[in-house]
Amino acid sequence: MMTGNADIRRTFYEFFQEQGHQRVLSAPLVPAKDPSLLFTNAGMNQFKGVFLQEEKRDYRRAVTIQKCMRVSGKHNDFDEVGHTDFHHTFFEMLGNFSFGDYFKEKACAYAWELLTRHYRLQPERLWITVFRDDDEAFRIWEEQIGVPVARIHRLGEKDNFWQMGDTGPCGPCSEIHYDRGPDFGPSEFVDGNRRFVEIWNLVFMQYSRDKAGTLQPLPAPSIDTGMGMERLTAVLQGVASNYRTDLFSPIIARAAELAAIDREAPAFQVDLNVVADHVRALAFLIADGIMPANDGRGYVLRRLLRRAVKHGKALGLQGTFLHKLSGQVVDVMKPFYPELEPSREFIARVIAIEEERFNRTLANGLKLFDDLLVAAIENRQERLSGSDLFRLSDTYGFPLDFARDLAMEKGVGIDFEAFQRELQGQKERSRVSLQEKRREAVGLEGVERLASEFTGYDELQSDAVLLAIYAQGKKTERLAAGQKGILVFDRTPFYAEGGGQVGDNGSGKTGAAYFTVSDTRRAPGGAILHEAQVGEGVLQVGDSARLEVDPARRRQIAVHHTATHMLQAALREVLGLHVKQAGSRVAADKLRFDFTHFGPLNPDELEKVERTVNEKIRENIPVSPRTESYEDALRSGAMAIFEEKYGDTVRVVSMGDYSQELCGGTHLQASGEIGMFKITGESSISSGVRRIEAVAGEAAFVYLERQLHAFQQVLSHFGQKTDGVLAFLKKLEARAKEGEKQQKKGVADGAPDAGELIRGSRQIAGIPVVIASLPGVDRGSLSGLADEIRNRTRGVAVLFTSGNGGSLVVASVFKDLTAQFNANILIKKIALMINGKGGGRNDFAQAGGDPIVDPEGLKERIGRALQEGHEE
Repeated sequence: MMTGNADIRRTFYEFFQEQGHQRVLSAPLVPAKDPSLLFTNAGMNQFKGVFLQEEKRDYRRAVTIQKCMRVSGKHNDFDEVGHTDFHHTFFEMLGNFSFGDYFKEKACAYAWELLTRHYRLQPERLWITVFRDDDEAFRIWEEQIGVPVARIHRLGEKDNFWQMGDTGPCGPCSEIHYDRGPDFGPSEFVDGNRRFVEIWNLVFMQYSRDKAGTLQPLPAPSIDTGMGMERLTAVLQGVASNYRTDLFSPIIARAAELAAIDREAPAFQVDLNVVADHVRALAFLIADGIMPANDGRGYVLRRLLRRAVKHGKALGLQGTFLHKLSGQVVDVMKPFYPELEPSREFIARVIAIEEERFNRTLANGLKLFDDLLVAAIENRQERLSGSDLFRLSDTYGFPLDFARDLAMEKGVGIDFEAFQRELQGQKERSRVSLQEKRREAVGLEGVERLASEFTGYDELQSDAVLLAIYAQGKKTERLAAGQKGILVFDRTPFYAEGGGQVGDNGSGKTGAAYFTVSDTRRAPGGAILHEAQVGEGVLQVGDSARLEVDPARRRQIAVHHTATHMLQAALREVLGLHVKQAGSRVAADKLRFDFTHFGPLNPDELEKVERTVNEKIRENIPVSPRTESYEDALRSGAMAIFEEKYGDTVRVVSMGDYSQELCGGTHLQASGEIGMFKITGESSISSGVRRIEAVAGEAAFVYLERQLHAFQQVLSHFGQKTDGVLAFLKKLEARAKEGEKQQKKGVADGAPDAGELIRGSRQIAGIPVVIASLPGVDRGSLSGLADEIRNRTRGVAVLFTSGNGGSLVVASVFKDLTAQFNANILIKKIALMINGKGGGRNDFAQAGGDPIVDPEGLKERIGRALQEGHEE
C-alpha cells in the first residue's frame, strides 16, 4: 500500500523532475497580492502571472503539490463536504505545468505513464473525457496512448472547457476518471455514477477570449494540470472514501475516541467526516497566519469552526474538543509542511479560545431563539421569520438546522426561502466588494509592458530615462510646471512601497525641468511608479533625468526596517515560535508590527523583548543580504511573510544567526547603527493578532527626550524628586478617591447599582452591552459605574445623564474589544444625536450636549449605532 504522506508524493515529484520539471514549493493559502481570490484554490494560482505573460520564470516546466481551500465562489465544495466520499474544504492539488513548452501530446503521455507504470493503476480502469470539439485530444488518447474509443467520451463546455476569467487565457481540458468497480454502481459512464471518480484534469490553455467572447489562438499554448491528493490516495490505497485514507484516519479515530462512539457506525459518518475535514482546514489556515474575524478570510475560519462544533455536538462531544484534534493534523502533515510543528500549541490555543467564545455565543443565541419561538407560538405563526433566523446564524453562529429541529419539536416551521434571500444578499454584497477590489487592482494603461530596474540597494542617485508619463490615470507625452503625474523610468534608486516599507521620496531633474517625488509604488508588472510634481520646466517622455532619494528619510526608514526584523526575532525568542508577522508598516517616524499571539503581553514580556533588541543593537551584528532560491532560503530557516509574493530567486536579509528573513527592503549595514529601540505601545487589533508600535534611532531619541521633559515638568509642578514622586502621586490618588466616596455618600440612597444594570444588559455580536439613562448622577460616578460594568461583564457600557441645561454620555469598552467597538468612534456618533461634541480613547470616551428629552429613544439609537459599527 502506498502511504498518503510519503510514497505518493515522492513518486509524483521524482517522475516529473526526471522529465525536466522544476520542483516549486506550495504557495500559502492566502494568494499573494491577488484581491480576486479569497484563498488559493488551485495549483495554477501562483503561476497566474506567468500564464498571463506578466512575469517570467527561469524555467518552462514546473511541478507542485499545492495546498488549497475551496469554500466560496465558483470552485466551492463547502456544502458537499462530509456527505460525499471525495469533497473537502482544505485539500492538496498535485500539478505539472508547461509555460509555452510541451503541449497536449506530452501532457497526456506523462499522465498515462505516471498512473499506469509508476502508480500501477490498471489501464482498463481508466476512462477519458475530452471537450466535444477537441478532435486533437481525442486522437492522442486513441491513437498514441491506445485508449479504446468506448472509454473516451466527448463532453460540453460545462465539464471540459476551462477559463481563468471572463476574458483571458482559456482552453479545452481532458479528465481522467477511475473505475472503482461494480460494487459502486453500474457500468454506464454517466454523470452521477459513483463508480467513476475523476482523479486528474489536464487543461490545454491554447486560446485567449476577448471582451466580445471571441477565441484567439495563444502564441505559446500552455499546460495546467490538477490531481487531488486525497482522491489519488483513496484510489491507490484501495479504500472507498478519502476519509478512509491515512490522511484522515488518525484524526477520525481520535474524534471517535473523544466522543466514545463506534467509528464504523453509519449514523456518525457525516459528522466525523465534517469534523476531520474542518479541523484540517483550521490548522492550515491558522498556521498561515489567518485568525478568526467577522469578515473576509477570518470569517471563513470562524464559520468552519462553528460548523465543526455543530457536528461535534451531534456526536455527543461537549465543551471544547476541536483543539484536541489539531495535534493529529500536525502529526500527519508535518513531514511535508514543517511550519505546522512550531505552531502546534498556537493552533490548539486559537481553536480552543474560539470554541469557548462560540459556546458562549451559542448559549446567547439559544436564548434569543427561544424568545422567537415563544413569540411565534403565542402569535400562532406557522413559520419563524427567515430574516430573524439569518441574524441568529450570521451574528451568533446559531445553525439553521438547529433552529429547524427545535422549531419542529413545537410544531413550527421555518421560512427557508426568506433565509436564503438574506444569505444570497450577503453573498451579493461580498461579490460586489470583491469586484471593486478587482477594479482597484487594475493598473495604468499599458504599464504592464514597462519595467524598471531598482538600483537603490547600492546608490541613492541614478541617471535614468523617462519611459512614460501618466496624468489623471491616462498616458501623456509631457508634464508642465505645477502639474502632478506618475513617472516611470528605466532605472531608479527610489524604493517602491512593499513588504511593509513605505515608498521613497526625493527629487529629480532633467536638462529642462525639476520635479519632486512624493511617493513611490510598484505596478503589477514590475514598473516603479513615481508620484511626482513638476516644479519648473517641462518633462517629456524620453528625457534623460538625474534621480535622487531623500537620504535622511531613507536612512531613518532603514533604521526602523532593521529594527523590525530584530523585533520579530525577539518576540519569537520571548513568546515562542508561533509568532508570525501578520502585517507591518515601516516608516521614517516609527514602525508598526502585527503578529500572531493569543493574548496581551504583560509588562515583563514587553520589557524582555525591548531589552533583547537593545542588547542585539549593542552587539553591532552585521546585516548581510544575499540572493538564493526560494526553496533553499526556507530550508535554511528564513522567515517569509504569508501574504507576500516571492519569485523563484529571493533576497534574504540576515543578522548572524539571530535573524533571517526574506526581504526586499532597505537596511543598515550593522545593527549598531540603530542606536536605540523603544516600544511605545502594545494592543489587540483582532482575535489572535497583536500590534506593537515602536521607535528607533533618531525617532527613539526624540521620543525619550519628550517623555523625560514631561516627567521633569511633573516633578517640578509637584515639587518632588524622582525617587519620591510615585509614592506622592499614589497618596494624591488615594485622597481623590476618598473625596469621590464622600461625594457619593451625598447622593441619595437610591444610587444606581451596577449589578442591577448588568442584569438588564443586551447582546450585540455575542458581547454583553449595557445602555442606561441615570438621571442625577454626577460625572465621576457615571464614569466609575461605566468602568465597573465594563470590567465585570468584559463588555461595553454606555451611560448617560441629563440636567442643569445639558447632558453627559460616557462609553466604556473592555480593552480586548476595542478592535470591534471603538469608544472614541462611538461617542462621536452619539454626540451628533445630542447636538454636542465628544472624544477620548478607544476604550473610554465621553460627550456633552443638549438635555435629553427622550431617553428611551436615545437608548435605541445608541444600540443601532453599536450594531452598525460592529457590522462595518
